[in-house]
Amino acid sequence: MHAQNRACYNQRKFNHDRSKNVKLSSNQRKHLEALANPMDAIIRIGKQGLEAKIVSSVIEAFNSHELIKIKLLDTSPVGVEEVVDEILDATDAVLVRTIGRVIILYRPFTDKPAKIELPAAR
Repeated sequence: MHAQNRACYNQRKFNHDRSKNVKLSSNQRKHLEALANPMDAIIRIGKQGLEAKIVSSVIEAFNSHELIKIKLLDTSPVGVEEVVDEILDATDAVLVRTIGRVIILYRPFTDKPAKIELPAAR
């Protein structure tokens, strides 16, 4: 990764880390990325774009999952940045990472016991 691209990536990551309840350390992010690696995308965004029903599907997915993957298909008219902004505003989730057109989000359960135990922050 070129230095200019790395700086742009780090800035994007910083701008989207705005959850009110959870701040993730790099160690915790790596742990969540490892857990998300074998997962399939729960939500797929295609040619319909980012509609209200997609956002409500993400909110519903967070009722049963703490960690979700969202995949933007090639036919999607919206970009990753726009999707991340809209979903983070609607769900109070934390952006773990974006990899290409895949978004990994984390939101711990508030009303039931946590399924994912995060390592201690270093």
